[in-house]
Amino acid sequence: MAAVKKILVVGALGVVGRAALERFAAQPGVQVLGLARRRPDFAPEAAWLSADLRDAAGTREALAAHQDVTHVVYAALNEQPDLVQGWRSAGNADLNTTMLAHLLDALQGAPLQHVTLMQGTKAYGVHTGRPMPVPARETDALRDHRNFYFDQQDLLEARAQQQGFQWTGWRPQIVLGVAVGSAMNPVAALGAYALLRKEQGLPLAPVGHPHLLTECTDARLIAEAIEWSWGAAQAHGEVFNIANGDIILWARLWPRLAEFFDMPLGEPEDVRLATEMPPLAGLWRRIAEREGLKVPELDTLIGLSWQYAEATFASRRPFPVPPLVSTIKLRQAGFAACIATDDCVLAHLQAMRAQGYLPT
Repeated sequence: MAAVKKILVVGALGVVGRAALERFAAQPGVQVLGLARRRPDFAPEAAWLSADLRDAAGTREALAAHQDVTHVVYAALNEQPDLVQGWRSAGNADLNTTMLAHLLDALQGAPLQHVTLMQGTKAYGVHTGRPMPVPARETDALRDHRNFYFDQQDLLEARAQQQGFQWTGWRPQIVLGVAVGSAMNPVAALGAYALLRKEQGLPLAPVGHPHLLTECTDARLIAEAIEWSWGAAQAHGEVFNIANGDIILWARLWPRLAEFFDMPLGEPEDVRLATEMPPLAGLWRRIAEREGLKVPELDTLIGLSWQYAEATFASRRPFPVPPLVSTIKLRQAGFAACIATDDCVLAHLQAMRAQGYLPT
């Protein structure tokens, strides 16, 4: 990383942003800057900026003293209160593209070398109700509907040509990591669901379709791949699928979760997380007060992740075909790191315990 001088992680409190910031802030000789709307409660060794990317002037002001940024990890995202409906919203697409434009405008004179852009499997139309190509390859991206992934990519590619920096895009599957208030954090949802069941004296009831197959992506793996892409010329101007390297049958994860939380494993139930969990906020508050947790409010901890859980792994409605992607392009380009998904889930739950978000 000799050429890396100053890394800006945008959306640094999200699942991907947090993993990236923690990875880079731990490395000597590198300046790391985190940008977010909310206050951080981790990585004190990093410098932090508060800015709302929806505000062009505010973004310029926040970054005015940081025109020496060389690498940007753009992991910021605006989601609507109705998460899935927002994925199809033209207004939300416009806003997300405008946010990236404001960031790039604010760094117009910086000596940028590389910008990382986050996408996902919505590039393959998984949110439209149509079956995904299986396995979805990068060339299977569907541009026949409004999707800010492509608007942002087109914008970034044009700016890169104008300013002379490189860029790489990433399409992870269900991302696993640690974050507070994220719109898409299945680990927090799993942890809170288990603990609320346990507090009520109930067994851990598996939710979702019993034969659901998916892939997931550890946020730490994404951070490692981002760092690799900076020095890999074959990654410049490219978009890659990225996943842990295995396929998870969710029915096999529940016994390990029950063991982790020291709970009996119950029979599967049709629990509607998005509607049945939020009313348990008072119960979570009692757990948090008793255990001295950092985040006493359930909504603050979970964000929109109950909705995301139902859209990905917690719905009883099966996908038409398993939503699987090919990672051959990334492996052939030279990045082959991997991790077992069930180990990854438990590692992040343990991290949430260690950091005071879940009881020990």
